Amino acid sequence: MLKLYCVNGTKAHTGDPIINGHQTREMILEEVREVSASYVTRLALAINHLNPLVENVYRINTVRDSAQEFKDTLSSLNNDNVEACLTADRRFRAYVLEVDMFLDYWETSISHYKNIGVTTENPGVVTIYKQLFRTLTSDAYDNNLEYQLLDLIRNQTAHVQSPVNRIHIGINGSEAYSFRDVLLKDCKSGENKKKILRSQPEEIALSPLVDVTEQCLENIHAGLIDFQIDNLVMEEIKCIRSFFDYIISKGHLCKPLILMDDKEIPPNPYHIRDMRAYGYLLDRAGKKEETI
Repeated sequence: MLKLYCVNGTKAHTGDPIINGHQTREMILEEVREVSASYVTRLALAINHLNPLVENVYRINTVRDSAQEFKDTLSSLNNDNVEACLTADRRFRAYVLEVDMFLDYWETSISHYKNIGVTTENPGVVTIYKQLFRTLTSDAYDNNLEYQLLDLIRNQTAHVQSPVNRIHIGINGSEAYSFRDVLLKDCKSGENKKKILRSQPEEIALSPLVDVTEQCLENIHAGLIDFQIDNLVMEEIKCIRSFFDYIISKGHLCKPLILMDDKEIPPNPYHIRDMRAYGYLLDRAGKKEETI
């Protein structure tokens, strides 16, 4: 029978304390006895259904991190030599890669029912979700020149050349630039995209492209998460919210919580340990309920 425990820390493992020269630890568990067995079962089902969404909350983090790494690299440069140019180039290419991986992850997950809490039993929801993904990404592209330019530079970076052609070190900060004519020379895109490039100055600053596209992806991410909240997990979120209200009253909120069978940890135990992700979901769900 599933029981609910809170984790009150760790202690040295009592069985085989040393593995590969390291002291192993085991959890110190305290059973939460005030909840009924039926409630624990309902909570386990809610956690299981929410797990993909909890994981998806953090999908945007790699984009944020790589954008910040590019900005930090520019701000730390103190010369504009070849080495500095290559360093900025590497950071920008890393950002472009994370943008690609972020978009590919969501498109693949939605298309193949992975990590989104949807099964083949409700394909209609996936059809709507696919259309939402296309709408969000198309709106970002159509309404933001920086998104269009990053898309063009991304194609060049993948097949032809390095994106950073020059570094400028100034008193108001550093900047990395791509040369418009170099991009045009090797551009394999259609005439409409070439027109976008021709309309740009000779040197295209890359920091604005990172700033704007990062925000675009933030908006895409929020829209995709909100769809899951609205259409796939609202009842489960209500269950988690009522549970959080309860554990707050009992003083357990800051402790990781786990559901398992009489302290026998299963291969994939039901965890409520990422309070920040759950808090994010509850906050977004609460705001949406207020607007209804």
